[in-house]
Amino acid sequence: MKKFIFELNPKSEVLKYSLSFLVICIWSFIVTAQDLEPRFLSSVPLGTNFSGAIYGYSSGNILLNSLEIEDLNAKLNTVGVFYGRSFKLFNKSAKFDAVVPYAFGKLNALVNKVDSTVTKSGFMDPTLRVSMILIGDKPLRLNDFGNREIKKFKLGTAFKVKFPFGKYESAKTINLGANRWGFQLKVAGAYFVTKKLILELHVDSWFFTENNSYIEVNSLKQEPLLSTQLHVAYIFNPKIWASVSVGQVAFGETSINGESSHNNQKNSKYGTTFSYKVGKHSSLKVAVTDGLFTYSRADFTTFLVGYTVLWFDKMK
Repeated sequence: MKKFIFELNPKSEVLKYSLSFLVICIWSFIVTAQDLEPRFLSSVPLGTNFSGAIYGYSSGNILLNSLEIEDLNAKLNTVGVFYGRSFKLFNKSAKFDAVVPYAFGKLNALVNKVDSTVTKSGFMDPTLRVSMILIGDKPLRLNDFGNREIKKFKLGTAFKVKFPFGKYESAKTINLGANRWGFQLKVAGAYFVTKKLILELHVDSWFFTENNSYIEVNSLKQEPLLSTQLHVAYIFNPKIWASVSVGQVAFGETSINGESSHNNQKNSKYGTTFSYKVGKHSSLKVAVTDGLFTYSRADFTTFLVGYTVLWFDKMK
């Protein structure tokens, strides 16, 4: 096996723009799969701490507009640890959570008719998010939380920051870190059709700063990425719930040194999630997502499993 030629500075301009599409679409598919988040507006008492780990495996094929690269496929693993806490913000129920992901995997393709493989491992860009329920719930302590009135409608929002701290080498085209800041704004609404059936809609957009060290001396810019999610969740009992989800990603065109790559994302995914409460203060969650419609000619399947432990502040 030989290393990918595109690990060096590509001489072909067509190849360079094709690879910018490759970089964006791989990580946007992984991020979108992991951002499918049913029951995002679930309420918890004030002073709730939660921590855990999540593992994800993504595999798929990508078709590039390049004669140099054919039959490209990727197999990527991600492992993340997270911590979060609930608190009161502007007299509303709020939470923050931080995630530190690590990734490893390989990409394989025919590069100029030669079977070639490249492997990657290292930390990806960590994230920090603050979310808040604006309508439909009150910030209550544990002793009052169980007696609260459950409203049929909730409205919430979130702001997430992605820090450019992941592994990045400017001489490489494929990197685990993006070498740029990312900012996500989210608005979400949930409606309880019955006490057990919940409909939830999310609309969010990612905004990015420029990467001024793309393939050493180039500038890579991406327009805002818009996404929507629709979830239908059913609570079987206090320990078990499940959901089906669909998500759509649009826009997000990239440009190199001011010249457009004409690669707007137009991809849809669907998925299912199953959650089981283990004991009093922990839960296991399993999710699967797949491509529903992939206009950008990249199709990934992702499997996720996560384990969460929560604990409460001592009552004063």
